[in-house]
Amino acid sequence: MYVMPSVVSPSEWADRTFAAVDLADRRRERRAVTMAAGMMRHPDASLPQQMHAASALKAAYRLLDEDHVTHAALSQPHWDATRHQAGRQDLVLLIQDTTEIDHSHHPKTEGLGPIGNGRGRGYLLQTVLAVIPRPRQVVGIAAQEPFLRKSAPKGQSCAQRRTRERESQVWSRMVHAVGQPPDGSMWVHVGDRYSDIFDFLEACHDQRCHFLIRVAQDRRIYTDDGAVESLLAAVRALPAQDQRELHLPARDGVPARTAQLSISFRAASLRPPAHSRHKPPLQVWIVRVWEANPPPDVTEPLEWILLTSVPTLTVAEAWERAEWYSCRWVVEDYHQCLKTGCSLANGHLQTYDALVRLLGFLALIAVRLLQLRELARLEPDRLATDVLPRDLVRVVAQLADIPVETLRLGAFWRTVAQQGGYQGRIGDGPAGWKTLWRGWLDIQLLLEGVHLASRLPP
Repeated sequence: MYVMPSVVSPSEWADRTFAAVDLADRRRERRAVTMAAGMMRHPDASLPQQMHAASALKAAYRLLDEDHVTHAALSQPHWDATRHQAGRQDLVLLIQDTTEIDHSHHPKTEGLGPIGNGRGRGYLLQTVLAVIPRPRQVVGIAAQEPFLRKSAPKGQSCAQRRTRERESQVWSRMVHAVGQPPDGSMWVHVGDRYSDIFDFLEACHDQRCHFLIRVAQDRRIYTDDGAVESLLAAVRALPAQDQRELHLPARDGVPARTAQLSISFRAASLRPPAHSRHKPPLQVWIVRVWEANPPPDVTEPLEWILLTSVPTLTVAEAWERAEWYSCRWVVEDYHQCLKTGCSLANGHLQTYDALVRLLGFLALIAVRLLQLRELARLEPDRLATDVLPRDLVRVVAQLADIPVETLRLGAFWRTVAQQGGYQGRIGDGPAGWKTLWRGWLDIQLLLEGVHLASRLPP
């Protein structure tokens, strides 16, 4: 079950997304909608380029300096809408990740914290992205929190570290911020190795949500007779129960490739850590996915050891858990889209508070760019006129030299991407959000010209 997101103009999107914000002043709220529309038209441009007029730019800076305007106030209607839509689905993955926003190139910006090795300046951003796995669709942001890194005091005992606020607690805070799913909907929190925190697993359990994480720690599990054994040793001792190919996209300079993967799985009772030993064990399932015979040129063969609370009783269900985890790359794409497509780190503002207010706009714009990419890959054989405005389809059909009545969604979006510079060569893969968005803005400009020409006198 999924709902195809509507395709609207930047002004319509801004009105739908920000019209319900509460900024304690109707004038501020109207200005937020106007600003969002200008930013959506040119997501990667600077604020002066987005606002055009000097008066609009001055008003934008004034809004970003206003105490009543916060990241949460700007984002709350979107978060609420995302959770509402997620509650209408049978299954939603709540994919969580942390990224660093680097503002080291603006040394005069006040209020920033350390990032990286401690020499950089910026802030951290935790995002929970709601994703429907099949067919894959980005619903929106279910929760998000910018925060500053705090240096850990030296010489603390384990007990003292447990009592002070820790950076890793943001994972559990996000689970509580999202809350509980309604009856009939299953929400699964998905995280990488940084999410292998027992408090995070407990938070999912408390909120009646499931979890699916990649194991980072060699935790202890109970055997059937009550003995304790190593989680990693136990799962790596299992023989392969099936094999399958998986396409791995290009990442961090490593080219895309197809891997031949093996899979094994088992149930287990997870022993709580020492500080939670009074609590009962967690019933979990462990899924191992690995390359048994990697190609000679692969220096780091793939191995995922996944821990989930979702019952996994068959090979098909084990592969499904691996497929769910592969959706985790979407949140990395989102953060990349936010930094590159929306030029988040290039904001020339004087304070951390102002930068976070700017994030309130750009975070939602990045969602829209990512949704456009996913939309372009859904139902390629469906007629474009079934789901898109006819005047929009007419413009694209003219560019594609295809009759309006026969233009299908695959050809529609390929033409849009070509307007943005997509070449479609062998090995290029499907169009990404950059070329799609450039082409989409070009199509919108052509459509405005068509509407204007229809209103001109003879």
